Amino acid sequence: MSPLDNGNRWSALGVAVFALGCLAAAATQTPALALVNESPSLPKGLYIRLPGAEPARGRTVAAPQPEAARAYLAEMGTPTEIVLLKRVAAAGGDRICVRGDQVWTPLGVRERARRDRRGVALPRWSGCRRLTPDELFLLGDTAESFDSRYFGPVSRSAVLGVYREVLTW
Repeated sequence: MSPLDNGNRWSALGVAVFALGCLAAAATQTPALALVNESPSLPKGLYIRLPGAEPARGRTVAAPQPEAARAYLAEMGTPTEIVLLKRVAAAGGDRICVRGDQVWTPLGVRERARRDRRGVALPRWSGCRRLTPDELFLLGDTAESFDSRYFGPVSRSAVLGVYREVLTW
């Protein structure tokens, strides 16, 4: 075997490692095709991503934990890499109001808890405002959902994808 053959092997190996690294980096930037929801926010089950679908009122979206929610979720034992699966209750241009124990969105009025199931006071904010074009107000379907009622609107650009429920349990 000549030294040139050995050099070609190392070059080929280097190219292969580089290509695998690029694929791995791309995979971490690609939203999951399917998510399993075990939280009380939405029905427990399997959700499939709808490629190319845009977040809109009434649709279910996945988003990373907003900075304002991370400390509370960590206290609850939720790892930071777990994404939130919620419905879009309001989108850019919609007006939302949060006063006392009630939240008004275009999808209706929802209650807001003062304390979680452990008796710990939940984060609170209040006021009325019109969402900017890049904002979404996310709500779960249940009173136990930790969502925009407590941490406020999220950026549309943070959304990882639009999902559809395909199997519940």
